[in-house]
Amino acid sequence: MVAGNGDLRALVEEAGLTRREIARWVNVVAERRGQHLGCTHTSVARWLDGAQPRWPIPDLLAEVLGRKLGYELTVSDLGLRDRRPPAADPFDGLSVARTVSDIRRAVVELTGRDMNRRNFLLGSTFGAAAFSSPALFWSTASGAEPEPVQHTGSDRVREADVERIRQTVAMFRKLDRAQGGADLRDTVVNHLNKIAADKLTGSYGEDVGRGLFRAVAELTELAGWLSFDSGRHALAQRYHIQALRLAQAADDRAYGAYVMANMACQAVYLGHGWEAVQLARAAQQGARGSLSHRARALVLAMEARGHAAMHNERACSEALRAAERSLEASDGDDDPGWCQYFDKAELAHEFAHCHRDLGMPHATQRHAHEAIGIRADGYTRRCAQDTTFMAAAHLVERELDQACAKADEALDIASRLNSSQCNDFLRAFRTQLKPYAGERVVREFSERAEELYAGMAV
Repeated sequence: MVAGNGDLRALVEEAGLTRREIARWVNVVAERRGQHLGCTHTSVARWLDGAQPRWPIPDLLAEVLGRKLGYELTVSDLGLRDRRPPAADPFDGLSVARTVSDIRRAVVELTGRDMNRRNFLLGSTFGAAAFSSPALFWSTASGAEPEPVQHTGSDRVREADVERIRQTVAMFRKLDRAQGGADLRDTVVNHLNKIAADKLTGSYGEDVGRGLFRAVAELTELAGWLSFDSGRHALAQRYHIQALRLAQAADDRAYGAYVMANMACQAVYLGHGWEAVQLARAAQQGARGSLSHRARALVLAMEARGHAAMHNERACSEALRAAERSLEASDGDDDPGWCQYFDKAELAHEFAHCHRDLGMPHATQRHAHEAIGIRADGYTRRCAQDTTFMAAAHLVERELDQACAKADEALDIASRLNSSQCNDFLRAFRTQLKPYAGERVVREFSERAEELYAGMAV
């Protein structure tokens, strides 16, 4: 009995090729593909004896023997394992969907990859420039005639279905503000995938369809926001881009401006102040007067953040004051649900955030204290952030006791959350504490933080 690869031996014998001839033809085919292998008759002997050749040699062997024998062979026909590398995935999620049909497919593909690949895009980085093309496409669209969105599918979609999506989004947003996005993200992505696959591909006319696209835009943006709060920035960026395109298909320029504002928020968070300003300004221009006073205040606040990140105090102050005037002019009657959270407490938080980035500790403390004092219940993440801002402001003033006391409060609040944003702010504060590591109050705080966040990267 002959040991080794019996399938390969039988095919070589049938082809009538010597070992030297097989090696020569494998090298020839490889050269045609732009590869140099240097196979020899000794290499072929090892394969016949049962050795598994490296890729792409199995594929080359199948081609060489198949041509000689006159019929197609697969790698498995040769008794070899198919170890070809996975094909590159052409879907990147950053491209703008050109048609309504394309955006339907894009949302299903993005959520499907996110659900089925645990580490999908985990090693990818955020690129602020990737927002430019979607933002330009959205802001320069003529808008004279809305895109037709009606569709014929298996199941009829009704207004009640759309309303359920809106209610679900409102529920998820409330949970996000109270407990952070990391624990909620996968649930929302799974729900979005089902909605996109079942509802967007169902049957509906223009009116229901436009409402459906608007509701799915909100759900998609929420998936982006939760990915952002989970530290998955490359993934968040892709959800934001798809949400913007869905808002455009829905002919809802105001909501598109809100998505752009959240793009700006993510950009400035990752250190791209100039890009954040441009996104916020494009949001205001592209909205074409469709923003309510409250929604405009929200977008202006994101512009202010961008100016603060660039240490442009004058431009930041102008944007903040404009946001303040716009919020004061709001009566709430014309506000869509997605911006109703932006109240005086939220604006005070934005003032604190900006003054922190401008290096103005007294103003930071004043505005953060105001935000905490007037904020309604249920905004746990914001309370944690504002308390951390106050701690950092005390530290700038070298008030170690007050800084560590506030940081203790922030730790206690953040322990009720799973939020990458809160963890990042606390991590930054602990880094700033390092020059004072020898002080007793700092050692005690650091010990409490280590104990509380044991096993967490904070």
